[in-house]
Order: sequence, then structure tokens, then C-alpha cells
Amino acid sequence: MNETVEISKESIQSLAELITQLGLKDWLSLIALFLSAIIAVLIGQYLQHRKEKRNRIYQNKFSIFSTILGLRHSRASNENFVIAINQIPIVFHKNADVLKKLDRFIASHKDLISPSEKVVENMNSDLNDLVLEIAKDLGYSNIDNNVMKSFYYPDSSFYRYQSDLIYTHLYSVENFPKLEALRKKSGSIKKSEELEEE
Repeated sequence: MNETVEISKESIQSLAELITQLGLKDWLSLIALFLSAIIAVLIGQYLQHRKEKRNRIYQNKFSIFSTILGLRHSRASNENFVIAINQIPIVFHKNADVLKKLDRFIASHKDLISPSEKVVENMNSDLNDLVLEIAKDLGYSNIDNNVMKSFYYPDSSFYRYQSDLIYTHLYSVENFPKLEALRKKSGSIKKSEELEEE
């Protein structure tokens, strides 16, 4: 135990002698070494943060692009399509061309009570222009406009969507009392019919 204490006393003394022998040049070298390590860590964190932010922005843009592209057949009848359209002003706020195309698309979708073929054609054209502008922003610059005009939408998807709408409407909160009254009425009708048969 005494040997350990003596060794540590000796090492502390030798370290103290070494510190007293260090000159200005040595101190500056040590400071530079520590500062360069700290600066390297800070720069690494900054670059990592920047990369994550760029990736997040790209993913947000791509999510909007893929939603609009995938649901272009249904447009405003699909809630996800509407949500994606409404996110464009925030996600693409730095791209004036996308915002112009969005304004044109929204203007062509107002007051479509009985759309003529020309209005529908303009609507398709405005949507295609918007999607192509978003594609350019994402780096897909060589997409043909004619490709955008075709899409896959089988009848089964249409009928399933229609049945979902009917189901949602029937079982909505505001229609539930009517539905319950109808069910009770049909139940009482069946009971009276059974009594008549007996």
C-alpha cells in the first residue's frame, strides 16, 4: 500500500515537472488539439442535422407527390387526395412554380355543379401540370404529360368506394336516430303480421 502511495506521489511530481517544462508552443498545441476535436464534433452534428432536415423535406414532398399521383383518378372524392393538395402550400412554400400550378388547379375545381367536357379537360390538364411541376421539384424532370393522363381504376374500386359512402352516410351520427326508428318500425310491422297469421 505504501508503495502505491509512493508511486503515485512520484507520478504526480513528474507530471508537475513536465507541466512546468511545457512552453507556450506546447500549451497552444494542446489547446488546438482539444478545440479541433470539439469543432469536429460540432460540425458533424450540424451536417447530420442538415442531412436529416433535407431528408425529412424530401420525404414530405414525395409523400404528397405519390398520394396525388396514386389518387388522381378520384380527385376530391378521396379525403387523402384533398389532404395532400392542402399540404402543398406549406411543403412547397419555396417553389413559386408549384404554387402557381396549385392556384390554377384550385381555380379549376371551384363550382363544378355540372361540369362540361371542356371544364373536365382543363381540370385534368391543371392537375397534370401540378403533378409534373412537383415531379420536377423532386428531380423527376423527364415525365411525359401523356403518361399522366392514363390511370388504372377498376370498376370494383368504384363500387367499393360507393358502398363505403352509402354505409358511412347510413350509419352517421345524424342519421342513426332515423335508422333506429326505421328498424323499430319494421320490427313492429313484422310482429303485427305474425299476429294476423295466427
